[in-house]
Amino acid sequence: MRVQLLVRPYGHQIGLARYTASLCKALERVGVLFRLVTPRYPWPVQVAHCLLRPLGRDVRTFFTTYPLAAELKPGVLAHLTAQQMAMLLWFRPDLHPVVVTVHDIVPYLTRRDRGMRAYRSRWEEWLDVLATRALCLADALIADSACTREMVVQALGYPVERIWVIPLGVDHAVFHPRPVPPDFDARYGLDSRYRYVLYVGSENPRKNLPFLLRAFARLHQDMPDVRLIRVGAVQYLSQACVLEQQIQELGLGDAVLHLSAIPDGDLVLFYNRAALFVFPSLYEGFGLPVLEAMACGTPVVCSDAASLPEVAGDAALRVSPLDEEGWAEAMYRALTDARLREELRARGLERARAFTWERTAEETVEVYREISQRGHDGGDGPKFACFA
Repeated sequence: MRVQLLVRPYGHQIGLARYTASLCKALERVGVLFRLVTPRYPWPVQVAHCLLRPLGRDVRTFFTTYPLAAELKPGVLAHLTAQQMAMLLWFRPDLHPVVVTVHDIVPYLTRRDRGMRAYRSRWEEWLDVLATRALCLADALIADSACTREMVVQALGYPVERIWVIPLGVDHAVFHPRPVPPDFDARYGLDSRYRYVLYVGSENPRKNLPFLLRAFARLHQDMPDVRLIRVGAVQYLSQACVLEQQIQELGLGDAVLHLSAIPDGDLVLFYNRAALFVFPSLYEGFGLPVLEAMACGTPVVCSDAASLPEVAGDAALRVSPLDEEGWAEAMYRALTDARLREELRARGLERARAFTWERTAEETVEVYREISQRGHDGGDGPKFACFA
């Protein structure tokens, strides 16, 4: 099987970049041959970038995320591996067959909710709305979860029978239980006297971090030796400032540590160093950090909302993302009940083993085959192009 895999440069969105890179590696391992191509920037984008770059505006980043042009051949199956890539379909009506992976459309769904709005500018909102609506131009969609599929069906009216649910995977060669080097604590200012609760992700409003801080403050009253670590780059500056103010108001200045940039190889060490992983999202398209934590044998407390029950199953303590007292109690139990901790560790490891990038790749190739067989000429076999 020959595949043309068209990708945008791996950029600032770590989760999407990980999906693209992992899918490419897994397609190689299952015997799919492909070549990589990146988007093109039309001359107006190049001119705008040159004019606005001195003002700190990175126009090309927008049109890498929301591409206007790419050297894709009509008649060769194209796979757009992020929903924002669907912007291209407005400019390439000849691009068929085409498949789009939808990780989530939460920003589109919450765009009128002031408390949940994730757009940092009107320009970003306009582009994302156009891209989301362009999903209806695709021949088929791949959703990370059944929850995401339902969002697309309800919001856009896309036919449910043309949406395949293919979960993400975990690189088990990287994410697994391992000893933490002796110098790790010193490098990050950690203290062996404390137990650490870990959160990995941004301060996007849907991640529900103000709620987590309030629940953690309750826990900290009963367990003053517990500290909260957040690993993740600042993506929403105004929300980050609000969180910092809240930390001070709750008296957690010495109990919360934010690490905005760490080497990729250290993330797995943070999972292994943590006594507990927490993920309180209100909305989530999949929730890959939950799976990565479980693959490392770390007990997990997560929301009983959106896609997280699909990912965590019975391998985590699941609590409503609106129940502060319930979250404080669940964290306390997960930190103090030795038998429960061992059960969560064992269940998490078993659960994570079912999610592999090889499985993701194999199921993705099955979608390629089915879409290619719907009346499109494949010559001497199915031909695919994947745009990420």
